[in-house]
Amino acid sequence: MKTQPLSRVFLNAGFLAGVCLALAGVCGFLFVRELAPAPRGSLGFAALLYLALMAIAAFGVLAVLLRLHRVVGAALRHDVRSLTRMFRDVREGELRESYPIALREFADALTYLRASGRKLVLEKKRLKNLGLIDHLSQLSNRRHLERRLGQLFEARKSKGGSAVLLIDVDHFKSVNDQHGHDCGDALIVQFSKALRGCVRHSDFLARLGGDEFCIIYPYTAVERADKYAQRLRQQLPRELTLMNGVVHRLLWTGGLSAMTDADTRFDDVLWRADKALIHAKEAGRNNTKLFDGSRDVEQAPRRLAS
Repeated sequence: MKTQPLSRVFLNAGFLAGVCLALAGVCGFLFVRELAPAPRGSLGFAALLYLALMAIAAFGVLAVLLRLHRVVGAALRHDVRSLTRMFRDVREGELRESYPIALREFADALTYLRASGRKLVLEKKRLKNLGLIDHLSQLSNRRHLERRLGQLFEARKSKGGSAVLLIDVDHFKSVNDQHGHDCGDALIVQFSKALRGCVRHSDFLARLGGDEFCIIYPYTAVERADKYAQRLRQQLPRELTLMNGVVHRLLWTGGLSAMTDADTRFDDVLWRADKALIHAKEAGRNNTKLFDGSRDVEQAPRRLAS
C-alpha cells in the first residue's frame, strides 16, 4: 500500500464531491427553469434530462463519500496492524527492517516508536546477557529485582519511598501434578504476559522463582499501591488457556508493603511483604494483605479487598 497523506485523500474526495454538488446545483437550476413554463403535470425532455443528471450527481456525491470511508478505513486498519505487529515483535525481542504504513501522518509516530522499540529490544538482550532476565517468563529475575530495589532504597529520602507487592499463583503445584510440568510452564508464561499488560511502564515486574512474582511501584505511597493492587485483581483474566486446551482458573494471593524511614536494608520491605503474603495464605488465599511497616511486626497485616 502506497504511503500518502490523509489530507490529500480528503482533498481529492472533497474536490470530486464538490464537482458533483456543483453539477447537481446547475442541473437543479436548469430543471427549475425548464419546469416553470411547462404545463402543470407535464415534463419536457430537457427537464427530464436535467433531473436525471441531478440524480446522477447526487449518487456521485454518495459514491465519493463511500469511497472515502472505504479508503480511510482500509488505511487505518492497515496502519493499526503494522503498529500491533511492531509491538508484538518488540515483546518477542525481534524487530523487522520495516513496517509498511499507509497514512503519512502515522509515519513519524511509527519511526519514533520503532526507534524506542529497538532500544527496548537491545536493553532486553543486554540484560539477558548479564543474567538479569528469567528465561521462562522473560521478566526480570531476583538478581535484577534486588539491584533495582537497592537503587530505590538509596533514593527514597530524596524521591520518596516505593511499595512492593509479592504475588503467589494459587494451586500452581496442582497444575504440575495433574497436567504435567509443560502446563505449569505455560501457566507461568501466560501469567507473566497478563501481568505485563496490567502494570504501568514505570513499574518493575520480576519473577522470583517458581510461582512467585513481584511488582515494585517506584516512588509510590502504600495507599496508592493499595489501589494498584486492587485494580490488578480486577484486570487480570479470570481464566488462562494452557497447553492442550487446559483452562486454568486464575487465582492469586498477594502481600503488600512499602519502604519506611526506619528501614536499614533495601530488603526490609521484601521481608514485610512476604510476611503479609503468609498471612494472606493463612486467610484462605485469593486475597491481598497489607503489612503496615509503621506497626509492630507481630501485629496481623490489614486485609485488602479480595
